[in-house]
Amino acid sequence: MLKILDGKCKMATNEKQVMSDLYDLLKNQPGLTLGDEIHQLIATARDCADEAMKTFIYEKRVLAETVISRPVMKGFKAMIRQQGLLDTPNNEDEDA
Repeated sequence: MLKILDGKCKMATNEKQVMSDLYDLLKNQPGLTLGDEIHQLIATARDCADEAMKTFIYEKRVLAETVISRPVMKGFKAMIRQQGLLDTPNNEDEDA
């Protein structure tokens, strides 16, 4: 979600919508790494995505990516592709 909000996500528009919908369904589930601060930031950024906010989101995303490993992110994306929620990859960004 952070990568979508900072404008760096290269997924197709429909895939970004699927990821946003998934985030909305899962954001209230207990998490191991990202807390309420990040969820509040996402809510704020959805309402006000000016350049300063995008820069701040980018910085938070980079930090989050040090906590959630690339293989975990890729595994999650592969799992939702396998479930048919996303199209098969076509050399686009696999880290969203």
